[in-house]
Amino acid sequence: MTDAGEDYLEPLDDPLQRLAAEGGWDERARAIEADVARERRRALRRIPRVRRRPAGVSRAGVSRAGVSWLFLLLVALAGASGWAMWSGVVPRQAAVFTFILTGWLVTLCLHEYAHALVAHRGGDDTIVEKGYLRLNPLKYGHPVLTFLLPLFALLTGGLPLPGGAVQVESDRLRSRHRDALVSMAGPAVNIVAAGVLLTVLAVLGPDGIYDLGEPHAVFWAGLTLLAYLQVASAALNLLPIPGLDGYGMIEHYLPERVQEIGRKIRPFGLLVVFLLLYLPPVRQGFGDLTLWITESSGTPVNGIYYGYQIFQFWRGWF
Repeated sequence: MTDAGEDYLEPLDDPLQRLAAEGGWDERARAIEADVARERRRALRRIPRVRRRPAGVSRAGVSRAGVSWLFLLLVALAGASGWAMWSGVVPRQAAVFTFILTGWLVTLCLHEYAHALVAHRGGDDTIVEKGYLRLNPLKYGHPVLTFLLPLFALLTGGLPLPGGAVQVESDRLRSRHRDALVSMAGPAVNIVAAGVLLTVLAVLGPDGIYDLGEPHAVFWAGLTLLAYLQVASAALNLLPIPGLDGYGMIEHYLPERVQEIGRKIRPFGLLVVFLLLYLPPVRQGFGDLTLWITESSGTPVNGIYYGYQIFQFWRGWF
């Protein structure tokens, strides 16, 4: 039994129930939410915003997009000299010399641009900053190794050494397969250029150069010589020598010890090729191979010989 006079215990004081019992609960909740949202907006305003540069714009704000005016000038000179060979409006030596030289430089730019573009798509985000995607010949490699040495070889021996060199950061590429594709992209340009020129010569060209009178004989001879140089460029670049694209295509599939040896030889790879080509047996074998590839494609008979005769016009001075 309980004592009738005993006091009952009061229920515990629940703040939520007491607050809910008071009027204006909804208004207070909305006011608190508004205050929290306002404070968040103020905090965001105090965080400095990092502005992203548009694609193709350097830190200095200089656009990296577009095509270099030097490349456009080379293309214009190649086209103008090609027309000059066909029309005979200028001396044949000047027309053929300009056409071969500018045509070779145009494909050199396209060769290096292909390397850079594939590397850019493969993950090397430094390519744009380096200016490789503007087809600017001044951006592709060393002045001596890129231009003077290959030009000397072209003028004296008629074989265009691999000239350009884009600096690709292989560690940024997503896989070794992409690294191999970067090396493969350059020679692919020379192969395509050779294929196009050889097709034009086979379909539209004459059977023999001396069957034609000038100036058309000069035009087809110049076109044949340029096709031959594209075949030679592709073959040289595909040699598996450190520093050349042929070695770059297989480098990352080789044992680490072999790769280490290749890295030591790479800076001298172009000089090795230069010296090898001046050995009579090597030069003769390589020349016979590229000559057979070119002539078996249906080029005009004596086209390469006559083209060289006009291009190296200074040989008649001695």
